Amino acid sequence: IFSSRPIQNTHTGLDLSVPEYQEIRGKMMSGHVEYHIVVVTRLAAFKSAKHKPEDVVQFMVSKKYSEIEELYQRLTARYPQVSLPLLPRKVLFVGESDISERRAMFNDIMKFISKDEDLATSPELLEFLGTKSSSAVDFKGKNMPDDREKEDEENEALDFFKEEKTPDLISQLLSAEDAKKEEKKEGGDEEEEEILDPLGIIRY
Repeated sequence: IFSSRPIQNTHTGLDLSVPEYQEIRGKMMSGHVEYHIVVVTRLAAFKSAKHKPEDVVQFMVSKKYSEIEELYQRLTARYPQVSLPLLPRKVLFVGESDISERRAMFNDIMKFISKDEDLATSPELLEFLGTKSSSAVDFKGKNMPDDREKEDEENEALDFFKEEKTPDLISQLLSAEDAKKEEKKEGGDEEEEEILDPLGIIRY
């Protein structure tokens, strides 16, 4: 969505905020809370080909506590020098006051991330927000036919192998299995069992 909102963090080109949350009810007593993260950005990674470089786009993503926690852990692991605001603690039963406190803390974290040049452009954050990067889509699109062709070739090779070799292989394996049974009957020698073992594995 085009936005007329000015970017506050002009140095990073990204503003993040968590203005609200939504409780998603599940069956019986289950359910979870989704936090709405509003993204206002002029970063190319979030724009499609039709956008101009100076265009500002705005969109929203909904994330659960666990997803935000995962991003937080990944960022602190990759950028240990950055001291992110505290992550809200985990509690078993979350009440309304806990949820609104979490929203406020997530808001602080997201605002902090969007002010930091390293964090704002980190692959972890771009993945978390689901970049609209057209180059990534194009790149995947170009590769698709090659992959399919390669798969077909491999499948053909496999079919060829199946047609030509399978009866032979099965008879070999069966005779190996019979030999193995014979060995066991006779009390067998351990060394020979080991040699026959890989054939047993191949069969399965």
